[in-house]
Amino acid sequence: MESQIQQQPTSGRGQGQAEAKKDVSGTGLLMSVIRTLSASEDEQQRGVEKARLEKAYRECDRKLDKLITVNYDTLTKTIQAYSSISGRIKNARERTKLVKTDLLSCKELLHCRRDELRKLWLEGIEQKQVLALLDQIEDVKSVSARLATFLANKHYLHATELVTKTMGQLDGDLKGVEALSETRIEMFARKDQLNTTLLKELREHLYEKSATTFQTNFSRGGSLRGSGGISGEVSPKLSRKQALIEMAGSARKAASKTPRKSPLLSASSDEENRPITEDLTTDPEINVDHYIAILVESLSLLKRIPEAVEAIKGEVQSELAQIVHKSTTEVADNAKQRGENIMQQNQPKLLEELLDLIFERFKCVASAHMCVLGALQRITASGDVQLYTMGDIWSKIQTQLQMILSSYLDVRNVTATAQQATTAFTEVSASDLNTYFSRRKQARQRKVPLFRFDMSSHAISMTNYMREQKQEFYGSDGQVLAEDETSEQTQMVCKPSIKNITIIFKPLNRFIKDIEASMNVTNGNHCTLHHFVSDFVKEIFLGYLQGDIEEDLQAATKGSESLKSLVDVQTQKTMGAPCPLLQAVVTMDKAVSSLRQLTTDLPSYADQFLQMLCTILQDYKETCYATYRGLVQPESEDKRIFSASWVKDTDINQCLRYLPNWLNLQEERKADKDSIDQVPETIEDIRERNEKESELLVTNLGDKLLQTHEVLTDLGSLRLLANLHESLEWFACRVRNFAGQLPSQGFNTLTVQGSVSLEIPPVDMSLLHSLIGLAKEFQDLADTCLLVLHLEVRLHCFFFLMPVTKQSSFFTSVDSVDPDPNVIKLSKDLTSLEEALHTSLHPAKFKYVFEGLGHLVSYLLINSSQYIKRINENGIKKMCRNIFILQQNLTNITMSRETDLDHARQYYELMYKTTDDILNSVVEQGAAFKELEYRNIINLLHRSSPAYDQKSVGQRLKKLEEIMTEAV
Repeated sequence: MESQIQQQPTSGRGQGQAEAKKDVSGTGLLMSVIRTLSASEDEQQRGVEKARLEKAYRECDRKLDKLITVNYDTLTKTIQAYSSISGRIKNARERTKLVKTDLLSCKELLHCRRDELRKLWLEGIEQKQVLALLDQIEDVKSVSARLATFLANKHYLHATELVTKTMGQLDGDLKGVEALSETRIEMFARKDQLNTTLLKELREHLYEKSATTFQTNFSRGGSLRGSGGISGEVSPKLSRKQALIEMAGSARKAASKTPRKSPLLSASSDEENRPITEDLTTDPEINVDHYIAILVESLSLLKRIPEAVEAIKGEVQSELAQIVHKSTTEVADNAKQRGENIMQQNQPKLLEELLDLIFERFKCVASAHMCVLGALQRITASGDVQLYTMGDIWSKIQTQLQMILSSYLDVRNVTATAQQATTAFTEVSASDLNTYFSRRKQARQRKVPLFRFDMSSHAISMTNYMREQKQEFYGSDGQVLAEDETSEQTQMVCKPSIKNITIIFKPLNRFIKDIEASMNVTNGNHCTLHHFVSDFVKEIFLGYLQGDIEEDLQAATKGSESLKSLVDVQTQKTMGAPCPLLQAVVTMDKAVSSLRQLTTDLPSYADQFLQMLCTILQDYKETCYATYRGLVQPESEDKRIFSASWVKDTDINQCLRYLPNWLNLQEERKADKDSIDQVPETIEDIRERNEKESELLVTNLGDKLLQTHEVLTDLGSLRLLANLHESLEWFACRVRNFAGQLPSQGFNTLTVQGSVSLEIPPVDMSLLHSLIGLAKEFQDLADTCLLVLHLEVRLHCFFFLMPVTKQSSFFTSVDSVDPDPNVIKLSKDLTSLEEALHTSLHPAKFKYVFEGLGHLVSYLLINSSQYIKRINENGIKKMCRNIFILQQNLTNITMSRETDLDHARQYYELMYKTTDDILNSVVEQGAAFKELEYRNIINLLHRSSPAYDQKSVGQRLKKLEEIMTEAV
């Protein structure tokens, strides 16, 4: 039903619009009807027209009744609303008319009482002013108590506002009150005291309280590095430090966005433009930046900003020095609590600990200055006051650090001793540190006192007490002291030394980067502290280091005996060397290790250290080559020993390195390095390896009889040669390992997959290649020494055995079957060589030197049978005894049976047979020797036979050739 009612008005509105259109047409119709009735003369026609009109009216009434019935509720509400609105409008009109009447009446009454009201108004103003003055007097009387409360609670902004307000009242409305003259004087004094208090509080927050935020952790465990981190509870001081550091970071960001403005100058935000307020219900020092802003705002209200700025600028250097002094004392106290004695132990780590503490405190000081500058720039936006900048603060900090470094790095003494002072150290910064690098400060002329008390009993007892306290704390020698510009002596935590730079360089470099980031130093420029450190390292430290290393190396390599001395067993184990090492090589390795450590301690100068290392290695390489030449060429060039001449020849050297024995040694080295189990070799494999080498040596030497000067017979020289080989190979490996750890700009050929590179910048490729080349040269010299030893042992065999076959007689009687003297000499010589080289060479290299000697001796004796003139059974027995002695000796040396010498013995025992028997055995049993060896036997037997016939020899040799051809 309701929906129908809601729809009705809609339809009614639609019908109304239609009716409106019809009214327009109806009006025209009505006019037409009127014209018709006027023109009609027939009464009937008028009646018809009247009836039609009446019918239309009835239809209209019916529709109207229907609409009223349908919209009765709406129509009723509309009529009621209209009646209510009409009544309220009527009442409003009546009230308005009444108000107008009352206003007119009031106006007439006020006009009549105007003078009386003006008199009362003036009296009210006078009374109000009197009450205000009385209130001001009461306020002035209560200022002292309120001011004391504000100052006690450190509500300085309220205190300043109260003072300035009171001063304004006393200089204004209450100026003529004589009773307040003493109060006026008191307020002037309070204003000065408040200014002093504000400056003192600002100084404390700039230096003392900001600097002690780091002290909370430091004083607990000695240092942050030693205490294991920060405890769970965060103290208010730590929160203040965090706030300062965060503000410093935000200040740097703001400065980077607005490069033309100084840090914290961007005060355009709503927060920065907001007036400074102070909450009396909270601790004002909780929010450090807001507290500093309150202090600056208070100074501004007192109109003391210029004086405050000058005071801050004038106190920076002395306050920084005071921070250094307090930090030094704290580090020393912590060392004492840990039971450390500064003087006796001299721990440079304490210097690193001190600098870490100073750096953190200086950062907090710089952050606090940023807050102060931000507050000052906010107040002095017009630029009427000349402010300092963060560049000034960082410059003062750098100056103070340069003074500290000059003392601990012993710059003055080093430059005075080495006379290496340069202009780089005389013009470090604007603060003029010339006095720290040129000459010592001249002592002031002391005034002659009239009398002194230092010899009184009280002074003597006090002096003794202080001396005992110092000795108890710093050791029996007293405390570590150093001269300073501001005072005669300054306490130090360790002894001054130029080497202290290795401990402090990394933290110092990190702090330098922080300074440059804070100062927005770009485009390759650096701060003065960076130049100071760089010049110190380049001009002083590198020269001192090179001289120190050269002095150590000169002492280790001076004289022939120093080059021969070996390190003790404990040092050998410490170095991880399998064989004895030369003392000079170990000293050189320590120099390399020292420079390696320096590349990690001072990574920015890795290239300089590598250049120094290459220079030192190049010099030492020349020393090693000179030592080698002194061993293998004791006399003139034409009397060089045979083995060294062979090794020096490029072709022979290359040929020796391609021999199976050498290749087998390299494989053993690699297998030992990779810990791979080797497959044991058979006798045939060993014989096959040694055969090629024996042929090469016999072919090259031929029937030459070596002279004494052509072989190296001095056992000391041979032992030194072995020591030189092992030492240089070990040293070359150490240098290669170091080179493999160096990060390079290109590809490092020595880098092992999975190895960790040094944390230094990529080094120059030319220096890396030089270092790798030097390591290779050391390895080549070591290999040369080993090759000389290898050849020398074999040349000893030639030296002693060739005269046996060429000069000894084997056609002897029964009484002359003893071993040849040269064989006995060779046996003793090999035993001596074994004793000399056994402890000097690695087992694999010892094996390389002595393995194959049996095959060589066997090959040499068999091949030398052609040089024997005549032989009989006694001679054969003599030769077999020679072979037996050599076999027994070589077995004792190599710890394996030398079967190759059995082959030589069988060869000579074959001479017991006749020539025909030998040929028949070849036919029946096969050839046990080569055709040439059989030819030598046949020729020797025929030379030894009384009925020597050349024709029969030719026949048997031809038959041998046929037999050997058929066998092949």
